[in-house]
Amino acid sequence: MSITLHARKRLSPVESRAAAVAAARQLLRDEGVAAVTLKAVATKIGRTHANLLHHFGSAAGLHRALAEDIAATVSASISEAIGKRRRGEASERDVVDAMFDAFHAERVGELIGWVALTRQREALEPVIDTIRTIVEDFRVSSDTRPMDRVTLGLVLMAIGDSLAGDEVAGATGLPREAVRDDAVGLIKGIVGDSSN
Repeated sequence: MSITLHARKRLSPVESRAAAVAAARQLLRDEGVAAVTLKAVATKIGRTHANLLHHFGSAAGLHRALAEDIAATVSASISEAIGKRRRGEASERDVVDAMFDAFHAERVGELIGWVALTRQREALEPVIDTIRTIVEDFRVSSDTRPMDRVTLGLVLMAIGDSLAGDEVAGATGLPREAVRDDAVGLIKGIVGDSSN
């Protein structure tokens, strides 16, 4: 599906930003994070570099908007899985799969790594907010279990898996799914022991 728009069509500022973020997401999925430049996104949607600067202020602003958009998608997917687990409609493995699948599909590890390495840490705020939301979704009001520790482990595992899961699994001689099994063990181990 192409995001390219006709250059003559007038878009509202909201539509223009949304088209740019959608194009950035497509570039991230198709070509990787290094391809997500103002110039590439502008070309993809038939706009100028200056137009995108007007909407985002800088490449870092575009990256933050991209991170916000991805964080919303990832958060919704994980929250849905957690809700199903609470209702008895899903297992711990379903929650782990939802998290790992969302991180992999959206290339979250690559985006986080690139943003961190280019010292645009403010662009990570939407991801940090999503992690806080995941902790709160895991925890219920009367729950004293260390859901913050569970979330820390799960998120770091999912980031690493989305970034280099195939390569690391290959190096260990284990199937890539083994990390998901370990993530389920993390949930069961820490959740079952509230003294940690």
